[in-house]
Amino acid sequence: MAFLRTRSQEVANQEIFKILADSVVIGRNKECHISLEHNGVSREHAKIYSGQDGYFLEDLKSRNGTFVNGSQITEKTLLHDGDIVRFCDAEFLFFAGEPSDAAAHDPVAAPVADLKLVKEMGDDESNTFEIKSKIQLSDKKPILTSANASIKLQAMIDIGRNLGADVHHVLPQLVNNLLKIFLQADCAYILLNDDQTGRLELKAFQYRDPDNQESFRISRTILEKVATSKAAILSDDVANDSRFDISDSIVNYNISSIMAAPIMDYDNSEVLGVVQVDSRSSRSRFTYEDLDLLVSVAYQVAVSYQNAKLHEIAINERILEREMNIANTVQRGLLPLGRPDIEHYGFFDFYQPAKYLGGDYYDYILLPDGRLVFALGDVSGKGAAASLLMAKLSAEVRSGLIIEKTFGDTIGRLNRVFSEPRWDNRFITFFFGVLNPKTNEIVFHNAGHIPPILVSPDGTAEMLGESIIGLPLGIMDDTEYPESSFTISTGQKLVVISDGITDAMNAQEQYFTLEGVLNYLRKSPNVNTDEFGKNLMTAVHSFSGRVPQTDDQSVVIVGKDS
Repeated sequence: MAFLRTRSQEVANQEIFKILADSVVIGRNKECHISLEHNGVSREHAKIYSGQDGYFLEDLKSRNGTFVNGSQITEKTLLHDGDIVRFCDAEFLFFAGEPSDAAAHDPVAAPVADLKLVKEMGDDESNTFEIKSKIQLSDKKPILTSANASIKLQAMIDIGRNLGADVHHVLPQLVNNLLKIFLQADCAYILLNDDQTGRLELKAFQYRDPDNQESFRISRTILEKVATSKAAILSDDVANDSRFDISDSIVNYNISSIMAAPIMDYDNSEVLGVVQVDSRSSRSRFTYEDLDLLVSVAYQVAVSYQNAKLHEIAINERILEREMNIANTVQRGLLPLGRPDIEHYGFFDFYQPAKYLGGDYYDYILLPDGRLVFALGDVSGKGAAASLLMAKLSAEVRSGLIIEKTFGDTIGRLNRVFSEPRWDNRFITFFFGVLNPKTNEIVFHNAGHIPPILVSPDGTAEMLGESIIGLPLGIMDDTEYPESSFTISTGQKLVVISDGITDAMNAQEQYFTLEGVLNYLRKSPNVNTDEFGKNLMTAVHSFSGRVPQTDDQSVVIVGKDS
């Protein structure tokens, strides 16, 4: 907000004009935003308007010209604090912000920052909020002129423009505009529902007369009537209105006429707040046309308020999405950077969480003696909690291989770790295999996981070790996990999958199923391991089509390609 202050040596004789609109016309015409009664001033002499860099002054082809700091301007000129602006013999000082003494001489309204909520009385004392002013008083009396359609229209336009911003920042400007629209009003208030307390809290307040030392009050009776009925209220004779108790402070404080309108949500189911104006003069009463206009203002406030909340939600969602993307990148960093390079052997792996973060895990760990550990696990649940447990599993597998003497001891240690009560009763299905490339032997343990599938070049596909499957990790801390082994031949592939593969669903709500996996593998072409794995995942995704993934999907395939 900017100001023009008349240039005078006597402070008491200075006058302040607020630049409230985006464009303010100055001239001798009474319809101008700032009307100057000087014969040399043209009917529409100049205008001040806001731009990206600040406020600009432009002469409107006036008869006697417009001057800034003594120089006549011929094109739009950027104004700076303290510039002397002259229209004929009328000189003003320009302020991009409020001058220090503006509150004392402002003929329209004092800023809401100068008002303080003193106390909130209980029902046994008074049914009101009480607000006292802390404004230094001025010798200057406010001068009110008759409202006209153009002023009201401009104020409504200003409201619409301002409400595009954060509603909490524009509420003081909004109540100021209410006083411009309703010239019979002495006070304007806006209350909004507090998300924490669930009560209506005063967010903005302005009064017209800076000399009025009276404590203004907001009646709870009115607030409750507006909030419960979800309807606007007009009283043009408060003292004789049967809706108000004669002992209520609304009468005691000489309120003559009052209007209040609810600020409703999109579907008119919830009251977000209340906007209210009142008059202290019996000669200045509100009409139903005024009430209609106030309801329109309340609607604009409601739209702005809800848009601001939705904007805040959207920002928080974008922040969360960015953080989840970072977390996804970190989690993928826990997985192998590449596939093993072992002569005669090929490898394939696939990992895709259902959400940003998943609970599936796989790893390759090359041991000093040349053997390769390959593992795949599935933490119960999905999302952040499962992903944190997956990270813990990744670390525990590697530390267990260092600490324990045998592979059986390693998986036993994993089970004890995840049987501790701190994991909130979560469990992990886990496959643990060890390949010896020198002997082509694969040894494995299975903790409640889908059995590995051995696929041969002749089209057979069989599940291995079904009789030695133990309980998932974290169910019972003394569970034993027997060992099973076999020798892999040239052209064979060992396929290990998570249940996200078998639970893949299509548009008809049919599952791919374990039998579907076996059927596909039995008719799959005899190709190298990498191409073999790609073909499997193509089949799964072709089955699902565009149906969103409901569970994490992981695959590890070890094949003897030559």
